[in-house]
Order: sequence, then structure tokens, then C-alpha cells
Amino acid sequence: MHKSANAKVRGITAAVFACGLLSFGAGAASAQDQTDISLISAPFGTGSYVMGSALEEISKKNGNGVRITHTESPGFVFNIKKLDAEPDLKASTIVGSGGGVLGLAEAGDTPFDKAYEPLKLIANYNLNSSWLATLDPDIKTIEDLKGKKIAVGRRAQINWAIQPVAILKDGYGFTDDDIDIEYVGTQEAVNALLDGTADAAVVGGYIDPVSDRVMMSPQTIEFLASGRKPHHLQWGAEQVAKARDAGISMANATIPAGADPSITEPMEGFADSVAWMVAPEFPDEEAYQVTKLILENIDQFGEYQATGKLMSPEGMIYGWDVEDIHPGALRAYREAGLIK
Repeated sequence: MHKSANAKVRGITAAVFACGLLSFGAGAASAQDQTDISLISAPFGTGSYVMGSALEEISKKNGNGVRITHTESPGFVFNIKKLDAEPDLKASTIVGSGGGVLGLAEAGDTPFDKAYEPLKLIANYNLNSSWLATLDPDIKTIEDLKGKKIAVGRRAQINWAIQPVAILKDGYGFTDDDIDIEYVGTQEAVNALLDGTADAAVVGGYIDPVSDRVMMSPQTIEFLASGRKPHHLQWGAEQVAKARDAGISMANATIPAGADPSITEPMEGFADSVAWMVAPEFPDEEAYQVTKLILENIDQFGEYQATGKLMSPEGMIYGWDVEDIHPGALRAYREAGLIK
């Protein structure tokens, strides 16, 4: 997720076959063949924490030779820094991460203090997308936001602040003199829009770009249920590409018409992966077994978290180039017919 928009998506999407997922012979692993793997995800109560717990439970029930033990963490930035500070963990630890935060880490941009070694993909488990909404009928496009107040997430939030602001500044060329950006938090942003203290606010949710299924985030659901008449502002494919070329990792994606009744036309925007990733030192066989475990049990994730219903085999690699995927995971994807 670190190259040009269309090249990134073509690199994987062109490799996706129309055929279904090949079945794997799971087999029963003996106790002595079991491999213990750690997973650190995100704070307790977050979607990433729930999905990490789901993967742990699925590994316990599956018996394919890997047993995952999941614990919470302060978040994705912490996870990347921890692997760097404790290299002994690299061969046995999966971390919650994603394309946007990994791009910042590789570049050594805030909130990172230096450039960090790239991680490798095991699988996306969510794809996040956000955009701006307004209640002002005179604001019809992003260009109409000049001179307006825009409420976004907190400064460290990749999907809800860093990426949207990058599109505004690098995609549209707005300066701090052109727009007033308020970093208030996701819930606070929609509250500001509803009470009239902001002209536009960040909203969004989770998508499966393969099936066009969308699930709105909790604060977005609350906003859309307010009885007001929102107008949704599409980013534009060209502007997303400009922001990516300026250094913010994200893939192009389209929010389909009908994702909510107030979204009447498709909106060109972005998707950022929320993923399980490992260091290059992570063993190939373990990466293969974990990826195969996820592929074989992908329908179970929706039993633990609503966003798990958006998972699809193709979505697990959406937005990444082949070289971004761990070699062991790549073997599983090739066996499944997802990559040539």
C-alpha cells in the first residue's frame, strides 16, 4: 500500500481469480506439533481487540498446528515500536497494524521518531474509509469548504484525521489559512456538526470493496439517525492519488450508492487496511498456517464482530502489492487461487 494508487490496486486485483477459494486439507496436528504465536492488537473494547480475540478462539478450535494467544496493546504505533525495541519477538509475534500507520513508520513521520523496518502482511481484517459530511445545503463539494470549519478525529488517528487532512491539503491544496481544521475526536466531530459549531465533519465506516458491502461506524450511525439531511462530499480519485503521492499510504476505493439512503451516488474515496502483520523474520511455515487458518474460517469472524461479516478472501489482500505480503502468507494465497 505504498505505491501509486492504481498500480497498487492493479497489482493485487489483477491477480484475483474469479474462481472460488480452494479447499485446504486441515488435518489434525498432534500436541507436540503445536506452535504458539502471540498477537498484540489494540486497546480493550476496540474492534481490533475483538477481532484479535476472535482469531485466538478460532485458532484454539481449529487444531491446524498453530495456537494464537492474544493480548491488548495501546495501539498500532506502540506495536510497531515494540517489535523494533524487542527483536526477539519478531519470530513469534503478530501485530495489529495497517497501510496508513505502516507508511508513516517507514517514513519516520509523526507520531514516529525514526524510520522503522517495513512489516509484512498476513491479512487485512477490516478496510476503513472516511469522508466528510455537511448539513449546509450550500456546501456541495470539497472546494466549497474554503473558509469553513472542519471537525475531524484526534491528531494521531490515521483514518479519521491524518488521511482526510492529507487529502484536503495535498489533494486539494488547502492551506491552514484556507480552512479551520479542528482535531476533536470522531464522536466529538459529528456532535460539532449537529450542534452547528462545525460546517463539516468526518464520518465513515468499514467496507468490503469486492462485494461493495459497507458498515457505518457507531458515531456515523448515530449521526445518520439524527433526522437531519446530510450531504456527503466525495474526495475524488485524483485527489486521493495526489495525497498518496505526497506520502500518505491509502488505496482508491468507491463507496457505493445506497450504502446509506442519504448516499445517492457512488463516491470516489479511499480505503486503508486494518491488518494483521508480522516482521520479515516471522517463519514462513507459521505465516502460511495462520493465513490458511483465516482463509478456512473466514465466515466465523462475523460471529464475534459485526465488521467480521465484511471479510472476504479477496479483501484480505486488497490494496497491497505481492512484495508487501509475507512469503508464507503468499503461499497460502496462491494455493487458494487468489494470486497467480
